[in-house]
Amino acid sequence: MSSSAIVNDGQITNLGTTAEAEAKKNKKADSVNKEQFLNLLVTQLKYQDPLQPMDNTEYVAQLATFSELEQMQNVAKTTEVSRATAMVGSLVTVESLNETTGVVTEITGKVDYVSVNGSKVKVSVNDTLYDLSEVKQVFDGDYADAVALAQEFANSYGQLPGVNNLTTTNVSSFESRMRALYETFSGMSAYQKTFLSADIQAGMEAYVARFKEYGIDVTVKEAASAPAAEQNNDANRNTESASDTDQNKDTSTETTENTVPTEEQIKDAAEKLTTDTGQDSSAPADNSGAEESTAKAEGTADT
Repeated sequence: MSSSAIVNDGQITNLGTTAEAEAKKNKKADSVNKEQFLNLLVTQLKYQDPLQPMDNTEYVAQLATFSELEQMQNVAKTTEVSRATAMVGSLVTVESLNETTGVVTEITGKVDYVSVNGSKVKVSVNDTLYDLSEVKQVFDGDYADAVALAQEFANSYGQLPGVNNLTTTNVSSFESRMRALYETFSGMSAYQKTFLSADIQAGMEAYVARFKEYGIDVTVKEAASAPAAEQNNDANRNTESASDTDQNKDTSTETTENTVPTEEQIKDAAEKLTTDTGQDSSAPADNSGAEESTAKAEGTADT
């Protein structure tokens, strides 16, 4: 199979297969649409021999063939529209033929919308319209995401120095990258991990073991920094102090309320005092006995 390429300044800028380009051209040349079939039929009727006109049976047969062709094209168009609509939002690969140079270019991107113009059904990929026949591959969304994630992971993994090249002097400089890789790796589903090579998966286990030899466990998330921890401790202490203050206020309020006697307590105390003395609390006290004792004491002192 021969190949052709475009060379600019001594470098190959694009590569296409001549056979593929010729096949696309021949396919377009061999296809006959409804308009072309109708033109052929009209031309045949126009230039028929008047002395030997076209047989009616043959004419009806050609009309029936024309009707069948039209119906088949309508069905094909409906099928193409449905097929193109189902591709919206999906990742596809398009092979576009440059008719001037004969070069076939592969474009991969997401289908944004579908354009229908007459019998032409086109899909928009990367802001460019392509014939539906030029779409060669359609990818599932989960598949495309898994492939992209695996490629990104492999690129980041390739920036590690190698398990045997980790030393005490450089292990700390790769710690953050290794932690990020392990976090991504542990978050992958079993389906997503199938897109990683066996060497990468085995290498991750080897790196984890190697980091542990230097006292770094990348499988455990880093502890909070000292300033952040101190701020959390201060906040906890302030919360506890505010809680103690509120509790003391509540206790003081309860004590104050308990030390203030009620009106009923005052009345009960007055009645008790009246009962103990046998006198009415409102009557004046009898001090005659006390005055006699005082006078006797004064006389004794004079003698």
